[in-house]
Amino acid sequence: MQKLISLLLICFFLYIERIYASGRTIHYHVPKVILLSLDGFRYDYFDMAEKRSVNMSAFEKIKNRGIYVKRIQNEFPTLTFPSHFSMVTGMHPESHGIVDNVFYDPTINATFSSKNQSTASDSRFYDVGAEPIWVTNQFDGHKSGVAFWIGSEAKIKGQRPTHYLAPYNENITFNQRIDILMGWFEHENINLGLMYYHQPDKAGHIYGAASDEVFKAIEEINHGLDYLLTSIENRPSLSCCLNLILTSDHGMTNVSSNRVIYLHDYINPNEYTSAPKKSAEIWTLWPRQGHTAISLYNKLKDRHFRLNVYLKEELPTRLFYGSSDRVGPVVVYADIGWTIIADRNSGVTLKNKGSHGYDQDYKDMSPFLMAMGPQISKKQTTELQETIRMIDIYSLVCLILKLKPAPNNGSVCRVAPLVIHKSIANVNRSPTIFMIKFVILTIFMSYNGLYN
Repeated sequence: MQKLISLLLICFFLYIERIYASGRTIHYHVPKVILLSLDGFRYDYFDMAEKRSVNMSAFEKIKNRGIYVKRIQNEFPTLTFPSHFSMVTGMHPESHGIVDNVFYDPTINATFSSKNQSTASDSRFYDVGAEPIWVTNQFDGHKSGVAFWIGSEAKIKGQRPTHYLAPYNENITFNQRIDILMGWFEHENINLGLMYYHQPDKAGHIYGAASDEVFKAIEEINHGLDYLLTSIENRPSLSCCLNLILTSDHGMTNVSSNRVIYLHDYINPNEYTSAPKKSAEIWTLWPRQGHTAISLYNKLKDRHFRLNVYLKEELPTRLFYGSSDRVGPVVVYADIGWTIIADRNSGVTLKNKGSHGYDQDYKDMSPFLMAMGPQISKKQTTELQETIRMIDIYSLVCLILKLKPAPNNGSVCRVAPLVIHKSIANVNRSPTIFMIKFVILTIFMSYNGLYN
């Protein structure tokens, strides 16, 4: 009878334990990501800022709390639209189709322009196979929020971001964009947020790379980043799980009206057609009827010592640029610091002092990468550009959010060391209560001889 009572008491304790366990709070810290791009932020601006005593405290916080890749390999051409779409698809421009800021698509007989709102949001230009990270995220049942990003206004694979801002409005400040993102995380339960900001690119174009105005813009960005970090820290529901990835699309270099190549010094405008441009670092040409790609090539090849001329099929493979139908049969691009203008009598003058779009192997074209958060490794710094490529950022986000990536040109292996692989479940257990119950049961069973 005594043993029966003891067994009943044991069952009672186990029942109480079951009730207690069912009432425990289990916090699933589902990883979240903010991907933030600062247009035209050259990789070595950090070193220059330090020498100029520019306030970079927020950048330093991110750098010291996570990983910093000083120089990453970006894509050709080093332009805003191709680079940003490579970032979120993990694909080279020849694969995702956004091959320039302005380009012609012979398949649909239409021209894309980054400055034309109707084409910038036209799915025909974007929905050609590549899958942006917000689509990947939503296919997995999650929600995304995008505060201005190339392609976010277009429907791709039947999807737009769950929440997005449109049309692009430069007047919405850095902090306002942060507030919008934070609101989506808090109230709309997104797990992925993307944000684009136009500085220091704008200052770099107008005043030149590494100008005083560029570092003034960077200092203002630093204040914005400090606001972002404070916003995260003040929200415990986000600080426990939110990972920040900070990067740029390309660098910047100085240009001059003394370094201009005029195409029509060598070919007749009636011999070719192309997407309309006033000036450019890269130009792709289609021969008009009665002319051939070879004839254009022969007229341009070796005519200017700063002009690179290729038949599309002979482009260097490292550029990953020749397989798209949106790239003309003849490709010309300038050496760094030089600009291509169609005609010296067109009235087009070079007003900007800074530009980009050149071969990605030029260091001045290189961006950087920083990241911090619960899923990010701590205090890793590398200066080797081969470590990370721009097309790996898609895989990095997929890895953090535990998403199955769509086919892409990036590498999970290159970014895997940057991520801490751990369980997302954080169960609020009480070892004190468990130990008290264990001791009571042990004493009781020993007293009643149940161990004999």
